[in-house]
Amino acid sequence: MKSISLTLVILALVQSSAFAQIIVGKVVRQGDKTPIGFANVKFSGINYVGRSVGVSSDEKGEFTLAVKSFPVEIEVSALGYKAKKVTINESVTDLVVELEESSKALEEFVVTAEKISQEDLRAPIETIKVDITEIQSTPSFNFFDAVGNLKGVDLTTQSVVVNTVNTRGFNSSTNQRFRQFSDGIDNQAPGLSFSLGNIVGPGSLDIESYEIVPGPSSAFYGPSSFNGVLEMKTKNAFDYPGFTFSAKGATVSVLKDNSKFLNIGDNFIRDIAGRYAFTIKDRVGVKVSAALLDGVDFRARNYDNFGPGRPFENVHSGDNQSVNLVNAYGDDRSAFLVVPSGFLNAGGEGGGLIPTSLDTAFTVTRSGYREEDLVNYDASNTKINAEVAVRITPEMSLALTSFYSKTDAMITSEDRIALRDFEVYQQKAELKGKRLLLRAYSTQQDAGNTYNVGLLADELVQRAKPDEVWYDQYTRLYSAGRGVIGARNLADSRFPGNFFTKFEPGTEQYDSIRSKIISTEVTQGGARIFDESRLYHIEGKYELEDAQDYFSKLTVGGNYRVYDPESAGTIFTDTTGNDLTNYEFGAFVEGTKAIDDRTDIGASLRIDKNENFDAKLSQRLSVVRQLKENQFFRVSFQRGFRFANIREQFYNQNLGDKIIIGGLTEVTDEYDLQGNAFIQQSLQSYQDALASSVIDDNAQLEFAKLQHLDIAQNGIIGQDQFRGIKPEQITSFEIGYKSLIQDRRIFEVNYYRNYYQNFIGNLRVVKPRTSPSIDLLRAVEQAASPGTSDVIFVTANSDKQIITQGLEMVYDITGLSGVNFAVNATFADIIQDSEDPLVPGFNTPPFKFNVKVGHRRISRTFAAELTWRSRTGFEWQSPFADGDVGGFSTFDIQLTFKLPSSNSLIRIGGNNIYNIDQFNSFGGPEINAFYYVSFTYDPFQSR
Repeated sequence: MKSISLTLVILALVQSSAFAQIIVGKVVRQGDKTPIGFANVKFSGINYVGRSVGVSSDEKGEFTLAVKSFPVEIEVSALGYKAKKVTINESVTDLVVELEESSKALEEFVVTAEKISQEDLRAPIETIKVDITEIQSTPSFNFFDAVGNLKGVDLTTQSVVVNTVNTRGFNSSTNQRFRQFSDGIDNQAPGLSFSLGNIVGPGSLDIESYEIVPGPSSAFYGPSSFNGVLEMKTKNAFDYPGFTFSAKGATVSVLKDNSKFLNIGDNFIRDIAGRYAFTIKDRVGVKVSAALLDGVDFRARNYDNFGPGRPFENVHSGDNQSVNLVNAYGDDRSAFLVVPSGFLNAGGEGGGLIPTSLDTAFTVTRSGYREEDLVNYDASNTKINAEVAVRITPEMSLALTSFYSKTDAMITSEDRIALRDFEVYQQKAELKGKRLLLRAYSTQQDAGNTYNVGLLADELVQRAKPDEVWYDQYTRLYSAGRGVIGARNLADSRFPGNFFTKFEPGTEQYDSIRSKIISTEVTQGGARIFDESRLYHIEGKYELEDAQDYFSKLTVGGNYRVYDPESAGTIFTDTTGNDLTNYEFGAFVEGTKAIDDRTDIGASLRIDKNENFDAKLSQRLSVVRQLKENQFFRVSFQRGFRFANIREQFYNQNLGDKIIIGGLTEVTDEYDLQGNAFIQQSLQSYQDALASSVIDDNAQLEFAKLQHLDIAQNGIIGQDQFRGIKPEQITSFEIGYKSLIQDRRIFEVNYYRNYYQNFIGNLRVVKPRTSPSIDLLRAVEQAASPGTSDVIFVTANSDKQIITQGLEMVYDITGLSGVNFAVNATFADIIQDSEDPLVPGFNTPPFKFNVKVGHRRISRTFAAELTWRSRTGFEWQSPFADGDVGGFSTFDIQLTFKLPSSNSLIRIGGNNIYNIDQFNSFGGPEINAFYYVSFTYDPFQSR
């Protein structure tokens, strides 16, 4: 891939002879030839449907337009005049375009592009499209961040570099149900099974448009397209030749004491990008684009206690020995201690000895490390995209495309992960015709020096003194009358002499041990992750021309994909002698038919097969009915499925405080869980009942143990559990209404209801050293201590049906003056059996609101837009941490100053301008204020 990219870069640099030709003209009023200033001059024709590419005339009505080849069609329009299309066959420097005045045109003119096409109004599935004009006007430092302003979209910010996208529930920082594509290439990192935001996708100079298809789309896009799809389309060299450049700078407030109103910030982020494209005789198109972002990352610094006790209790005390801070690691697992009467307990902070005749029970955790002591927060993303396209015929082209990225960033997976020198390579070959599409691509990733931050902390704790020793010492010392403070102090010491006290951050000893751990692979007792996983994909589709007598459109297609996990046992079960691969393939047919002038029916059928699962069918049926002019009602039904991904099949990683494994029997059988482990939920219920009886009811300890033992016994893993994982299935119903009134007002409302069977999630179990089938009471006691048990998250299916539903609404109006006002609102809800021990992680605000007010041409050289986003609070569940995410509301603003004479823009803006503390995942980073300035040179920008 590196050689391909280098070749393309050299080819782009040496081709200096392919200059664009120009059209120089003037727009005047018909009759008296008065110049018409600030008229829109844009390319027209089939290649520009849904896009606005061109320039504006100056105050004298004059304009200059760069053209690649002739003939070309342009459309000229201005407020109060009828639009006019002109075909030009050769370069011209004295073109005069006369426009006819029209009072009707004055009434109907809208300065923005067409609000929505008839095709989109009548679409059988819901789509949200964003063109280049809207991308440029949205207040956002990075265009990808602005996806969160769209209807029903959840954006989980993990870093200034990484955002993950989701729609319609089950949001996650590792979202495996939502698929993301760049020019048809699946953006997922093969070893992660999810897309890391836009780290390898198009940059801001190369993006032309993107669209989101919310909800299940597996009938067309294949399995895993459960929650939605994001498709990004880049600019091609034929339509966008020439050189473009941008430079952005932003201040960001990341220090804890800088969370103030309108704080300008304390750190800096820069983003520099360039793009160059040219054509040779209108037959060969070449483009190269590159972007570099670097600066400081957002910080995960929630040091509240989310263990027993109160949130502000962030240090161990005589009153609380089980402190567990959200973004501190190594303190995650607690031991449940039960102490019989007749021993001495400590009272208060001083640890004084107080005789007691009562039994007692409480939980204990160790002292961990805060995230800020474990990582540096440098962030960067370098990416290069190159393409060579050849027009074989006017309707057939062949393109070779390459994407590359290298990233440093913090992300949240099952633990907090520090991506360091993380590389992704993608290559694509595509043959595209009027009816035919053939595409093949590959993705390779290299984890570089990436390490697991939680595992780093756990290793530091364990190297000082292992859990088995520490908890045993603490229990013995406490029972001997040392009290909670005395027991902790001695357990934390070198006692009995062959251990270490806690390694203190900032010391030479700490730095040396930390460096050694992050440079040593997980399988060797370190925290470094090795991952060079790959995927290979080929697909094709063809629109049947002969079927047009029966269908408006009929398309057939298929695909084949191979996954090649390569983690050397650090993530998967691919240890020495156990090489892993996994393949899947599928085929589909999709058709639409017009029953009459007002009614369309669409249907699709797809079959897919995975190496480890039986073949499955996906179906979709939709009906679209036109009620009145530009008013459409839509009903759809879909049944789809999702195979367990690579991680859900083969995962096998010890993260210190927990072990996460895949659901295939070849993985689970190695842990021998049936009859030998407890469901964590049942064990927790037993411990709560025991503590209540001993502390609240003054019950005798031994009696309370026997009284509640059946609670734990009912949670023993049965022989019929973990016998393989099944494909997840969804049945979805949706109704929608969409209308366009006076070409200026869009109103849309959708209701959906989804039924999930065999939902794939995590079942949390605890395996003690002693099997419950041998000694139940001893097994329960061992399961209460990290030193004598393991917590295992097993990928499994829900036994119960899970139901979700939602309501989405959009109202968008552009006034005659050009002011645009838009609001969208979303309601989402989950219905789940409370007794189901599987953790689904709905992770979605019940209510979301977005409001936008803007004008793209307040004057010829000035535009502005303001957005307001609001989210209600919600519960977050994930293997990393469970907790509540608070609601927030925030403002973004952007002022755009246009420099027509130099084809440039200057943007000044801010995101979260009032610097309101906000989180969109529990345990994730705090999102701080951005204040930015950018300069863009782009002769082909929309204006």
